[in-house]
Amino acid sequence: MDASEKHQYNIGAVARLTQIHPETLRVWERRYELVVPKRTDTGRRMYDDKDIEKLLLVKQLTELGHAVSGLSNLTNEELRARLTASHTREVNTPPTALAPRRVFFADEALKIRLARDLGMYSDLEVLETRPSGEVNGPDVLIVGMATLAKESLAVLQSEAQKAGCHCLIVVYSFGQPAVVKQLTQAGITCLKNPVAAAELRGACKSVTKPKALGQGTLMDRVAPRRFSEEQLAKVVTLKGSIACECPNHLAELIINLCAFEQYSRDCENSNPRDAIIHAQLHLATSQARTILEDSLLRLMEIEGIKV
Repeated sequence: MDASEKHQYNIGAVARLTQIHPETLRVWERRYELVVPKRTDTGRRMYDDKDIEKLLLVKQLTELGHAVSGLSNLTNEELRARLTASHTREVNTPPTALAPRRVFFADEALKIRLARDLGMYSDLEVLETRPSGEVNGPDVLIVGMATLAKESLAVLQSEAQKAGCHCLIVVYSFGQPAVVKQLTQAGITCLKNPVAAAELRGACKSVTKPKALGQGTLMDRVAPRRFSEEQLAKVVTLKGSIACECPNHLAELIINLCAFEQYSRDCENSNPRDAIIHAQLHLATSQARTILEDSLLRLMEIEGIKV
């Protein structure tokens, strides 16, 4: 008998020893086969010392930003080596590179369930209020969806654009593999419920800006909106206090450009050629919108208009 098998622990004992919630242990087993314990005749899970060692190593690595999916096939020796390398990189990383990532929950239920635990990590900052999306959007946007469908990509991209955020994580309950693959290819990190704070933290640390059309990040080339819909609506309806109607007309043009910009972004593409055409339309429209926004800003300064 292997020495590690002399001690056997049920899932409750393992949860206490590792400080990993029992449901997280089940998810890691079911989804990643991270640790698959032996079973008793009655079906109870029984873990040994090697299992506990692996779980402790994985827990430390996820807290350093590693994704569980990339750790599941590693041996304990390989996990220890990766942990040592991660600590070395962290020590040698300049302090400016360790600024906490700003995270915002677009889903209130997820926020209630996970924000408190996620906020305990010093390398993450959970934002309490929804960002304006104009300049200082979050580094990571977390969206909850019960079901992933073919229109989910457009919905998620719209949420990211409104928040002024490039990095997006969606936590879902049900979804077809083809849709999950589509979202993943678009650069969106997909996590299936239930999600533990450590797993979500790892995703927040590792998620990167999505690539588009082989030309870098499309959203990098699209300037954020300078006016909200409410501000533009106010300018459109201004009367009496201005010398001409140019601000009204400019605001109306910008509203229409914003609508077409959203349409070209969300248009369903059946082949790569269509995707390129609509991406180009989206980019061109955003550039035209930016020019008119600059003009409207200058005109509002001249006329003393504030909204």
